[in-house]
Amino acid sequence: MDNVLLNINEGVALVTLNRPQVRNAISFELVDELDECLDRLAADSQVKVVIFTGAGDKAFVSGGDLAQFGSVRTKDKSYPMLMNVSRLLSKIDRFTKPTIAMINGAAIGGGCEFAAACRFRMASETAKLGFVQIGMHIITGWGSGTRLMEKIGTNQALQLLLTGEIIDARQGLDIGFIDRVHKAEELKESVFAFAAKIARQPLPAILAYMKLAKMVDSNLPQEVCIEEEIDQCSDLWGSDAHYGAIQKFLQKK
Repeated sequence: MDNVLLNINEGVALVTLNRPQVRNAISFELVDELDECLDRLAADSQVKVVIFTGAGDKAFVSGGDLAQFGSVRTKDKSYPMLMNVSRLLSKIDRFTKPTIAMINGAAIGGGCEFAAACRFRMASETAKLGFVQIGMHIITGWGSGTRLMEKIGTNQALQLLLTGEIIDARQGLDIGFIDRVHKAEELKESVFAFAAKIARQPLPAILAYMKLAKMVDSNLPQEVCIEEEIDQCSDLWGSDAHYGAIQKFLQKK
């Protein structure tokens, strides 16, 4: 892959969008490579959590590559182009393993859309965030206007979407879009420490919680979610791993 760097270590996959010359802008080729990368990570039982970041220290993702996207003028061409990226972000949104956007710089326009598709967003205190599409006489075209409304509420989201305001990471934390903010020099270490805590846990339980989270996100009735939670726990109950953990606990007592 020319546009994506992949490193896997101790259950943590680091996916780096590697186009620093254009501030890691999303290109057609990058979408295809990320799609392939996600399939590989989903199938790898050794991978338990995935971190996305941008190469360099200037940008997480600057948005769509205007050299490619900006040349499209008609709906019959723009619709499939937008749907192609939207499908990728939906794939990240529905990914069965935890995903983390490690926002190491600017996440503007499509960069914020990419971050919104991840389960967790952890940012450098120097990061800048903005859904600036309205200033370009369009709206969010990859589905993350909807995702933003789901995550922080319709009116809170509209304040960002309707104004195109650029905010800093602390403001993103205050409104619930960003989960954690770290000093720039501590971001990578802190994010990897969090990911490592997840990676130390058993994959079947991780997958079960992720499935449950998507059900809750979808506003399914509480009783449906609870029934699924109990069903998944009963599937895991009595496994060799579970029985071994009980015996280990009893021996300690």
